[in-house]
Amino acid sequence: MKRPCLNGQSSPPVFLRWEHETPTVSPMARSRPPHESISHVRDDLPGDSLLGDDIRKNNSRRRPVPRRCVAAGPVVLVAVALVFFTRLLPGTLYGQEILPALPATDAAVEIPVQEWPMRPGPRTVRVLVHYPQGRLDAVRPETGLFLTLHNWGGTDCVGTANPATLAARCKCVALCVNYLQSGPRDSIEGPEPYDFGWLQALDALRALHWVWQGLRQQGIPFDDRRLYVTGGSGGGNVSLMANKLAPRTFAAVFDLCGMAKLSDDIAFDFPGGSSLNARYSRDPTSPNFLSRDRQELHFVGHPHHLARQKELGHQARIHVIHGANDDVCPIADAREMIANFETSRLPVVPVIVDDKRLDGKVFTSTGHALGDRTEIVLKVGGTGLEPGHPQALVRTGPTDFERRDDKVRYRTSRGEWVVSYRQGWPEGRFFADPPPRDDPDHLDPGYRLTGNGERLPLRTPADWEERRRQIIWNFERVAGEFPGPARRVPLEVETLEETREGGVVRRKLRYRTDHSSHVSAWLLIPEGDDQPLRPAALCLHQTNSVGKDEPAGLGGDPELHYALELTRRGWVTLSPDYPSFGEHAWDFAAHPEYASGTMKAIWDNVRAMDLLQQVPEVDPQRIAVIGHSLGGHNAIFTALFEPRIRAVVSSCGFTSFTRDDLPSWTGPRYMPRIATEFDNDVRKVPFDFPELVAAIAPRFFLAVAPTEDQDFDVEGVRHSIGAAMRVYHVDNADENLQALHPVAPHSFPRDARRSAYELLERALPPR
Repeated sequence: MKRPCLNGQSSPPVFLRWEHETPTVSPMARSRPPHESISHVRDDLPGDSLLGDDIRKNNSRRRPVPRRCVAAGPVVLVAVALVFFTRLLPGTLYGQEILPALPATDAAVEIPVQEWPMRPGPRTVRVLVHYPQGRLDAVRPETGLFLTLHNWGGTDCVGTANPATLAARCKCVALCVNYLQSGPRDSIEGPEPYDFGWLQALDALRALHWVWQGLRQQGIPFDDRRLYVTGGSGGGNVSLMANKLAPRTFAAVFDLCGMAKLSDDIAFDFPGGSSLNARYSRDPTSPNFLSRDRQELHFVGHPHHLARQKELGHQARIHVIHGANDDVCPIADAREMIANFETSRLPVVPVIVDDKRLDGKVFTSTGHALGDRTEIVLKVGGTGLEPGHPQALVRTGPTDFERRDDKVRYRTSRGEWVVSYRQGWPEGRFFADPPPRDDPDHLDPGYRLTGNGERLPLRTPADWEERRRQIIWNFERVAGEFPGPARRVPLEVETLEETREGGVVRRKLRYRTDHSSHVSAWLLIPEGDDQPLRPAALCLHQTNSVGKDEPAGLGGDPELHYALELTRRGWVTLSPDYPSFGEHAWDFAAHPEYASGTMKAIWDNVRAMDLLQQVPEVDPQRIAVIGHSLGGHNAIFTALFEPRIRAVVSSCGFTSFTRDDLPSWTGPRYMPRIATEFDNDVRKVPFDFPELVAAIAPRFFLAVAPTEDQDFDVEGVRHSIGAAMRVYHVDNADENLQALHPVAPHSFPRDARRSAYELLERALPPR
């Protein structure tokens, strides 16, 4: 069967969206002969050169040269196989693959690696091996292994620590790897997007395993507790990813100004903090499409992935060495990664190179260059890189190679990335979640479906989790994909004004929520320091022209000044503008990255939570969201995706779709797909509010639903609360789901507000 041509028209684009598939390929695939012959390592390799680091966006806009698909006849294939068979003997057996034996002296060797689905077929990478004293027979029991990885656009040992120096001074076998897309032709000029550390890290790990296994098979003693990895710029990113994919292998990582995540500005050539361009597309029909799952994988500091590494027994000390003024790999991304490592209690050593660190010899730049990258590694590593020293950096326990399991797994929004060591070396695959069942009953969340479609009542929280996942998935079918943690940009908070009145400090803030927009908000803080940590509330306004000013007490309906009232009760409150209201000018049609105004508002509110958690007076474990009308359902939608919200108050915010005017939800501020994809038909819309309220369980939820509300029918609210109670009961949290029904029209009456505040204070008591 012919393989598809990447630039041809004969293959459907979905074939190339490889992260959504789990193709069957051989564990180690041999490659066609390389373009360059294998040669000994030159002594004059520019180990500290920055050649190839300056990957500017303009350079990548050159029109790519189309590649042709060439069908090889069986005679040619047999001949190639014979060439490889004779060339690779004798050596290490990897499944059906025979790798070359370790060279007797410093040399460059080709080894087979995992297939790249963007160019299907066998593949090899070149590994440059440097021994202590340049000889295999110089390896001693104290000898370690040290990966040193080149930069984005470089090859061999460019832009990283010099391998010969590392081998000599650290007493190790130092390896440079020409991982996937090495050199400018593929990494900068090629039509495919830049791999950004996935297969690249797997290539580096296979090279490490080849040496590790080769030494063991030859009975050569070495110290496999001393496994290290470093790299500069793109190599820093690959180093971090190698540690992520082998979290039980390394003793230390030395990241030299590497990329911490595949941000939107790098992925899509957006204006932002970096000049790098990875050439991805947001078009799902493009072969270069970047899925959310792929982007999440490339977030080295993903909080959930760090927690998984902690569970697995991660030990490596992560040295993050970054220029304070780096504008190629933005320092803000590095700081975010460092903070997430610290929060996860993983060992991280930040080395931020500012003017105070410059010494004119080792550290010479506060930018991307840093200085002498070889000496930087040696200086930062210090005695930790000396074998036998009391402070030597060593790992305890077996490596991932020895464990031979597939426990290295990282959940993302729509699946799981799995790195299997079942055969010793790593193999990486993505396993997509099956799409949710098309269940027509969205008014009853109190059951789950079995594999054959049988409805069973919920009995445990685990039963509910699968149903909840389906609810979130179905909500995203209507509102669009939630951006996720990899999409965060620096908040860049500005204080525009500050006043003090009536015991309240009122600050007008402006902060960035994504690559293209800023949001204005009122932050209200009680005066006085009697409570070092206070509860906080995100206060979301109704549909009106003044936006955030109304809950903050600066305009609109005095009965909706709930942010000001909460602040007078001792709460810190933040009231942001909804997109297109107040000062938040927003052209929905100009931003297809958000399928709805609803999802844009959700993401803005998540960033508001990021801001609230940075306010010194706020207790991050006691944050609520409260809103009326538009703010009422905005509060529910936000809480679906934001677990840091511990309590929700929704006033006049919803009813079941069966009792509502469904077309009123289809404007650009809300969810246009209800009309365009679901025909304004309640039977086709794949979620309803009983499910959304249940999805907040077991957190506190209060619905304020007046009996005479003409916008949101009270009977639909009563049914939603009753249906969601079945889920709260499974969680033993019945008291956390409550409703108030004042005799009033579409409003938030004074007595109801007072009761809501009291219930919130009971739900979030002081710690």
